[in-house]
Formats: sequence, C-alpha cells, structure tokens
Amino acid sequence: MILRLDEIEKKVWEEEKRFLMKQVGILLIKNSAIKFGDYTLASGKKSPYYIDLRQTISSPITMDWIANALTRIIINEIGKDKIDKILGVPTAGIPFATVVSQKLGLPLIYYRQARKEHGVRKKIEGILERNDRVLIVDDLITTGESVIEGSEVVRDQGGVVNELVVLLDREQGGQESLRASRIEPHVLFKISDAMAWLHSVGLIEDDIFETIKNYIEEESRFYQAASP
Repeated sequence: MILRLDEIEKKVWEEEKRFLMKQVGILLIKNSAIKFGDYTLASGKKSPYYIDLRQTISSPITMDWIANALTRIIINEIGKDKIDKILGVPTAGIPFATVVSQKLGLPLIYYRQARKEHGVRKKIEGILERNDRVLIVDDLITTGESVIEGSEVVRDQGGVVNELVVLLDREQGGQESLRASRIEPHVLFKISDAMAWLHSVGLIEDDIFETIKNYIEEESRFYQAASP
C-alpha cells in the first residue's frame, strides 16, 4: 500500500513529536523539573510528583529545546499564518512564549492577573488590536483556569482566541474545560506517556512509577466522572 503525501507527513510529525517528548523529558529530569515525593498542589490536593518548569529557565539549552518543540507544534498543527500575536500566561508561561515569539517572528503580549492602578491601567501588556488572532502559550495544563482567564481578558479587549500550545497535560480535566471555553489545546505530551517512557528507560524506579501511574489513573477517572 502506497501512502498519500498527507499520510506520510502525519506519520513523520507523530514520530518527530515522540522524539521531542523524549528529549525534553530527559532535560526535565536533568534540571530537576520533575520531582518525586509527597507534594501539595495549589488546589490543596496531594500528588506523588511535581512539575516545576520554572527550573528550566536557568538552562538555555533546555529552554531552546522546549521552545523548538512548541514552535514545531505551532507549525505542524496550527500554522504560523493563522496567528497574529503570542500570549504568555503569567508567570511560568511567559518565558516560553517569549522565546517562541522570537523563533516565529510574531509579536508577544501577556496579561496582568491584576489590573495596573496607575498610568493607563490596562490588563494586556504589549499591543493588541481588535480581531487579532491570539495563540496562548503556557507551560502545562492542570485545570486550565489560568488559560481560560487569559482568553477572557483577550476576548474582552477584542482579540480572538481559539488555540493553546503547551508542553504537557497533567490529565486532571484541563483539556475538557478548555474545549468548553472554545480553546483547542495542542500538547507535546501527556504526563502518563512521559512517565511510562521515563520508566521504560530506567529513569523512574518501579515502585515510584506504580504510585504515579495509579495516581494519574485515579485522577483521570475522577475528572471524567465529574465532567458533564
């Protein structure tokens, strides 16, 4: 059977995406951006692992790999010609959005979680024109609340938001919430895929992996049951 050109391109991108996940996953381990133990998340829930992508901003090589991966997602799954501005989500998403905007040659904006009380008292930093097509860039998806907040700020000021590009998904109902808010997430990898691969190459011990696997499965079932 001879594959059509579009089928070949799709398979090539799938393999490239897997390669990028592996390389970024290794760099996250090297930079202690993935931690294992007993952690309390911002939501108050307990977790056997913690993702701290702010660790990567001190590693230019890691930042470049992450930004390249996000850029490749944009090119292959969205299209640069469909974007007018890149929005960084504060605070963790802004460094990644900044490098991505430079790589693509697209203007950067970001939003303030609290409006300035001096000067022009705006919530968007940078230039946002009415009907600008804005792509949101963030580090990871948990609940999706911060991305939804950013999209509402942009829409309130006349911008158009339909897409999000992000490094990883914690699989805690965030993608479903984003789609309900008319935002399509484009993700480099799900946390379950990353953990499974890191375990397969010996970078996560068996007992830790089993704990994390059970946790991810329980969280996924919980959020699926809670979704309407």
